[in-house]
Amino acid sequence: MREVQISKSGQTMLEYTLVLALTLGVLISLGFFVYVFKEHGGRILDLVSSTYP
Repeated sequence: MREVQISKSGQTMLEYTLVLALTLGVLISLGFFVYVFKEHGGRILDLVSSTYP
């Protein structure tokens, strides 16, 4: 009976660790996309606002 509780406890800890890792991965990916699209938007605004001779 004791071995089953240890196994369930280990499985729960593994699941929480995996969910934490996946959540951090998603947040880092979203942050990267925000940075990239913000830089691209800045370049587009620079092109649009430039004076063409």
